[in-house]
Amino acid sequence: MAASAATAYADCQPIYGGGQTCTNFNFTINKLVQMPNGSNFVDNLSINDPRFSPSQIINYELIVTNTDSNTIPTINIVDTFPTYINFVSGPGSFNSNTNTLSFTVSNLGAGQSQTFNLQAKTANSNTVPAGVTCVINQASGDDTHGDTASDSSQACIQNSTAVLPATTVKTTPATGPEMIPLALLFPGALGGLFLRRKSKSANKKTIDGQMLA
Repeated sequence: MAASAATAYADCQPIYGGGQTCTNFNFTINKLVQMPNGSNFVDNLSINDPRFSPSQIINYELIVTNTDSNTIPTINIVDTFPTYINFVSGPGSFNSNTNTLSFTVSNLGAGQSQTFNLQAKTANSNTVPAGVTCVINQASGDDTHGDTASDSSQACIQNSTAVLPATTVKTTPATGPEMIPLALLFPGALGGLFLRRKSKSANKKTIDGQMLA
């Protein structure tokens, strides 16, 4: 998590007839991310550092510093948000098609710094892959004379929400295998009933015969 601010140095242009002229503009950009618990800002959060959860707010700081002795009239800043990090608020204008925030730093005096606060939000648990996903947010800038600088900041998201497959409940119908033994009893029961009726009929005939004799 060491500081990694990038410095832009002015280009020297050749002069017709010999020699060169140099514009003494240079500046740094430092991109910081706040810890998930809302404490201090750091350059980067690795996989071993505290992690954000899905749908959690992330606060960033972007510090632009003029490191030279001349005022820089204009520095154009472009901050690119990575996948799974959604822009919430910040200076300038946000382009949802490119996922970039653009704004301008004007008349930054020699040795002066300006700090800009940006806010984003991690994607929801249905979007972020399961496990730990680390993403990098990068900011870059160019000044009036074409000098450039950039810096990035990493954060990690932990999605512990496991999506389990739906449980299928199997219901055995009333005519299932357990009904087979009962079904086999029906022919026997019908046979017994037939024999019982036949026996009663035979007895009646015998009795009737005795009565007629």
